[in-house]
Amino acid sequence: MPGSLEGQYIRLEVISGKNLKVPSQRIPAGIYVSINPQSSRRWKSTIGVLSSDESIAWRDAVTLSLDASPTLSVEIRASFELDRMLGNGEVVGKLDTSWDALLDHGDELFDISFPSVRGVHPSLTLRVTVLHNCDNQDSALLDISQDTDAGHERFSTYVSSKTVSHLNDAVKHFQLVLNQCPVGHPHRAAALTNLAWAHLQGYIRNDLQDIDSITSLFREALALRPQGHPDHPLSIYHLLKALIWRYCKENFTAVYIQECVQLSCKLLPLCPEGTYLRSIAAGANGIDYVIRECNELLADASDESIHLRRAILELCPLGHQARPKALMNLAQAVQDHFLQRGTIDDLAESIQHKREAISLCPEGHSEHDTYLYNLAVSLWYRFNHQDNSDDLNEAISLYEEVLHLRPVGHKYRNFPLGSLGLALNTRFDRRDPLASSARH
Repeated sequence: MPGSLEGQYIRLEVISGKNLKVPSQRIPAGIYVSINPQSSRRWKSTIGVLSSDESIAWRDAVTLSLDASPTLSVEIRASFELDRMLGNGEVVGKLDTSWDALLDHGDELFDISFPSVRGVHPSLTLRVTVLHNCDNQDSALLDISQDTDAGHERFSTYVSSKTVSHLNDAVKHFQLVLNQCPVGHPHRAAALTNLAWAHLQGYIRNDLQDIDSITSLFREALALRPQGHPDHPLSIYHLLKALIWRYCKENFTAVYIQECVQLSCKLLPLCPEGTYLRSIAAGANGIDYVIRECNELLADASDESIHLRRAILELCPLGHQARPKALMNLAQAVQDHFLQRGTIDDLAESIQHKREAISLCPEGHSEHDTYLYNLAVSLWYRFNHQDNSDDLNEAISLYEEVLHLRPVGHKYRNFPLGSLGLALNTRFDRRDPLASSARH
């Protein structure tokens, strides 16, 4: 390498690629480029989604030092995961070259070709620019990249070793990066997220506190990644995770789990089935946890409670194990609303939800008898409101079915027994009003 270039930096831009065939013929989730300068850490481009013509436009870039190593390795790799990769994927093409060969092209776009794969030669379009002022923004970007990598390394060590000193080192590096990413900086959201995530893991393990600061960092990052931003779903998930842990650690304060419901409703439609983020976000420690906790909250007739119950039901599509309970909770809330305000549409909705819950919990299900009884009560209410004999007859049939499922000795047998007696007496009075008058 010419001595005049040592100690300087270059900006290497990965513009696009074409003829990107995967040797194994497996359909990739995406393709990325890996640059290994040999004397420093490997750089990876973003993962691009392959077009139908087997091309990708990355327009990604990295700033690298022109150090003593005269060569570098350029690889094209197929990733079979868009989110977190398992391994480094499959090699599509690999080429060893030198800085001198790249710099011979000046500041112009140029192509490099790789060995043939399935009859065609994959190629990349690159551009290399020498940076003469290493104390400019590109140098600052290199500094924050190095501090970020150091923070990730320390944080990874903390996760495996549980040594708090490694967490403190990670936080120090991430804070240094954030200090260099003021408002308006393109990497501020990433810097906020890295620092917040390290703090959150410390909070989970009781090594750090100040959950207010953690949620504030995540909220700012989310605001910088609005709907449509590629990292918007992941930023929602980060805030959701922080609020779930806050709810768990702060005496199960309802306001935190209620905000989790709002975030979950925004996040779930943004996570396609089969993606890694979906499996984590919707899993037992994510949205499913939020659903379980909200299903245990006491229902009431307030508009806020009904709105919450509708949101929970939205998170429980057909086939979700928590859907029956979500249906019954919403049914109870709107029924209570009916009892307060007398709006018959509320009662009709309650009956509809209870019927669906019963259809999802056939005989043999642990809640089948309870759901039958609750439906009978709703029908009894509607009969008293509208005087429709069909509702009364169905309520009686349901009470009798519940009694069959709760034989003598069952601790809850008295509820359907008393309700059935009242309903039968009412039906008798309707059929023989003279006998009713004689009794009174």
